[in-house]
Amino acid sequence: MSRGGAPGPGVGARRGNVVGVAKAVVRWWRWRRLRKAAREALHHARHTRAMWEDIARAEELGAVRAAEERTATALRAHDAAAVDRALSDLDQALRRLAPPRPWHRAREFVEIAAVAGAVAMALRCYFIQPFRIPTGSMMPTLCGVQIRDQVGRRWYDWPPVSWLGWALFGEGYVEVRARCNGYVGFSQRSPDDDYDLIPVFERPPSRGGMPGSTPVLHRARVNLPRRVPEGSFVTEGDVLASGRVKIGDHVFVDKIRYNFRKPRRGDIIVFDVSRVDFPNLRGDFYIKRLAGLPNEHISIRPPHLVVNGRPVESPYPFHRLVHDPSYHGYELASGPSPRRPKLASPEDVLELGPDEYLPLGDNTRSSLDGRYFGPVKAADLVGPAFTVYWPLSRRWGWVR
Repeated sequence: MSRGGAPGPGVGARRGNVVGVAKAVVRWWRWRRLRKAAREALHHARHTRAMWEDIARAEELGAVRAAEERTATALRAHDAAAVDRALSDLDQALRRLAPPRPWHRAREFVEIAAVAGAVAMALRCYFIQPFRIPTGSMMPTLCGVQIRDQVGRRWYDWPPVSWLGWALFGEGYVEVRARCNGYVGFSQRSPDDDYDLIPVFERPPSRGGMPGSTPVLHRARVNLPRRVPEGSFVTEGDVLASGRVKIGDHVFVDKIRYNFRKPRRGDIIVFDVSRVDFPNLRGDFYIKRLAGLPNEHISIRPPHLVVNGRPVESPYPFHRLVHDPSYHGYELASGPSPRRPKLASPEDVLELGPDEYLPLGDNTRSSLDGRYFGPVKAADLVGPAFTVYWPLSRRWGWVR
């Protein structure tokens, strides 16, 4: 500092150097962005010219080529002003060659959506297919629809929080309200077997059981807790059933893996049941664990699966089924059945053919599986499930 407090000549020089460096950095940055934009414009111009060269007029194509050459020359000369002028000329030449179509942005979005849809359909048809777990036959490895008792909405059951719950965790509060005044009749299962139909009659049923009027049917998920008994009178808006519904796990299935290797014991497989000869099968596809392989002799001695006379505890899922307290091991087929099950006693032995596989649920206390209808053909195997993609839970990710 000088005696009068003014900065000395050395300080001013240093400040000038800093300002000069800053300006140089700004010029370099602007030139870098301009160079990048020019290269992208040249790439777009070459692409557009290649698309239109068979149908465009020669003078329009020549104008685009000339603008490209001026832009490339300015880039090599590092002349920012010349690059700006050349890019403006190139843009005008391209607009004359390929005028923008009306609603071009909307057209681009439609094209992108169409391509994305085509790719998704191709993936679904040939590579990966999503499936939903509807029942508890694979619990707790995979879970189907679960319903908990709940009366009335909580703070998290109102939008927009409830939307987030459905989007992330597949869970939310469900109510079925009466759409008319009347008397509640006996519930009946819907044809698709995923819902109960709750009838509400304008007049009470007669003593002989005949309805007094045509009922208004209300759809409620199976096992959704009822809030009014049969025969009671309800008014429009009364809650007939309510509860908290958690959607079943959604999995991706690999449709090409079995083209390169054979199915292995322990795979969680999806298979087609349309050709399985057994009454009352619901749906077209089931998901179970692959327990029996071709040419094996299968039996069940609770809690073990027995293959060729030896209990199976390998690979790991079969060990877990026997020793993990969350599972119950393998149990024999029991309960009412339209036909005698294939594995209903320890003495029953199921002999698999050369192209047959035996699928069994992890939760054999509640599973309609190969114990009842026997093996399935290799041609009916869709592929192994490899990941739970929705909803988020402790089961999200790779499945075992």
